[in-house]
Amino acid sequence: MNYTKNKKTQDIITEKRHHEHILWKLSKIFRFRFWFLATRTDARLLSYIYLMATCFLAVMSLGIAARFCSVNLIFPSLGPTIFMQFYAPSSPMSSPRNTILGHLIGCLIGLCFYWLTIKAGGVPGTISMENVAILGAAVGTCGTIMGITGLLHPPAASTTLLIVFGYLGHPINIMAFSLSSILISFEAWLVHKAAGIKFPLWAPEKSDVGPQFHTKLGRLDLSKRSENMSVEEIAARLASRQGIK
Repeated sequence: MNYTKNKKTQDIITEKRHHEHILWKLSKIFRFRFWFLATRTDARLLSYIYLMATCFLAVMSLGIAARFCSVNLIFPSLGPTIFMQFYAPSSPMSSPRNTILGHLIGCLIGLCFYWLTIKAGGVPGTISMENVAILGAAVGTCGTIMGITGLLHPPAASTTLLIVFGYLGHPINIMAFSLSSILISFEAWLVHKAAGIKFPLWAPEKSDVGPQFHTKLGRLDLSKRSENMSVEEIAARLASRQGIK
């Protein structure tokens, strides 16, 4: 009876050790995560390797999805988006919210000015004074709306240019472009999550409220309130006739 009891206890201990051994083996997977490797090697070199690998993976995944769906999902303005999301994932401009909605703003503004070009009798894609003026107004409008709404994503301005030039004028291309921005943002979240790098699922933790200017009088940050500003920043704001709240 004692022998049977001891055997059961030994079996339980053996099973527990086997379970711990499996967990220990699985825990070694975390050694491939970015945060762990950054403590064991040159972090700068590691970030460059990570950037190259993730950008390659993002473009390849878009290409595979495009081949599977028989719809073009690779667009020029997505190149800067991919670079931003994997080079500066902590930047609010790289967040999925700013990426998706920023490109949506770029698409809508581009369509409006593309329609204006047609109505003005211009030919999209040609370089004339009328078209150049419309292109400038389109980019300026896109940048202003992104600044007002706080949905800052610089590559969206190139989306506006592409549409006004007539490269993405078809509704199917606009839908495919929107789908691509969603896929890229989801993939960036998935890859960063696996690598142990903080990346928001939607909105950034902290968004840019206003533009920043570095003048001879000092750094002028329009997103800061007076209690958080240095003497140089207050002087720069007063000199530029910006009110202090």
